[in-house]
Amino acid sequence: MADDPMRIARDFENAYAAAFNQRDTHALAALFVQDATIVTEFGDVVEGRDTFDRGLATAFARVPRSLTLENSPTHARLVADGVIVSHGTSNRSDTTTWTADHLTFTRVLVRRDDAWRLAANHVSEPSRRGDPRETHR
Repeated sequence: MADDPMRIARDFENAYAAAFNQRDTHALAALFVQDATIVTEFGDVVEGRDTFDRGLATAFARVPRSLTLENSPTHARLVADGVIVSHGTSNRSDTTTWTADHLTFTRVLVRRDDAWRLAANHVSEPSRRGDPRETHR
């Protein structure tokens, strides 16, 4: 039976959000390959799972427990044997301040042994410019 890239991406995103929402730095970092590369929404490049793990511990100390994450893949495609590229949205919301932000992501997932791991990740804020495809009257 062939792998379903969207199912794999959904399962991965659910595990990612669950680890984030539990503030489990080690579980979240374990979803990455050892030499993963991450580009944050601030443009920072983080290289390596161990660096990411240490950065998460610092970040989670400042993130309120009321902030939760929900990830939704919108497109996923098997680009080579054991390699999936997925795109989607991340929604972070804070139930105490009733604020939310929305990010987009592109991820490269690779199969390592029997698990899918994150090899590369780019997160960005959606454009604030008007959509040029929309017609103006």
